[in-house]
Amino acid sequence: MKNLLLWAAILIVIPTIRFYTIKEGYQFSDPIEVFQEMVSTIISLLFPALAIIIYLPSFLQEQKNNFISYTRTRTSLNTYLLSKGIINACLTGIVMFLLVFLTFVFAVYVEPHLGIIYYSPIDENSVIPRVTFSQFLSYGDLTYGVIYSLWVSINAVVYSTIAFMLLLIIENPFVALSAPFLYYHIFNFITGVLAAPWFSPLSTIFPFNIVEQALWTVFVPFSFLLIVIIGLYIFAIRNRKEWMI
Repeated sequence: MKNLLLWAAILIVIPTIRFYTIKEGYQFSDPIEVFQEMVSTIISLLFPALAIIIYLPSFLQEQKNNFISYTRTRTSLNTYLLSKGIINACLTGIVMFLLVFLTFVFAVYVEPHLGIIYYSPIDENSVIPRVTFSQFLSYGDLTYGVIYSLWVSINAVVYSTIAFMLLLIIENPFVALSAPFLYYHIFNFITGVLAAPWFSPLSTIFPFNIVEQALWTVFVPFSFLLIVIIGLYIFAIRNRKEWMI
């Protein structure tokens, strides 16, 4: 029940709060701009934390209560942990996909009929900013919405999987759960200092603060995280006796 309430808060409360902060005082020419603004700021800044809290607090409780040790009599530890990893990935992916996609559906298909947002008239002098993933708008708004939502959900799965594996190999659960969040924001700062924001974790997942970039740029930090996951997996397998279970 607690998880359902948490997921409902993520899916409903966060986008609603953001919508009411932008419905006045902003100038929009297209519903896509409303969607992009809605997933900016709150969702983008809290992204790693949102990915982590969807399921991992429940797994952490099992760790603290030594519940995992009792499962050895019913199933192998590897099978149990694999199933937990899959559950974590699936729930995180689904919730984060719905968070972005439902926000997209509301901004693009529902809100224009409600008339809450005022859209500035478009003429030959109007310039609608294009950002990364805008390339898919040529295939239709819905295609753009689905592909972008999938991209965010896949990244969320990667961040939550890293945190899941860190919970197994790091004694301090606070460090394990906060490490992905710290990486996300520290590397945003580093890429800013290096004047390469198009490679920052934030700008490759929520690319609304920079102009349109080639799609390959978003895979640079993503590929790095995949290497991290492989490294953590190899380390965990080699140090199985030291797992925090």
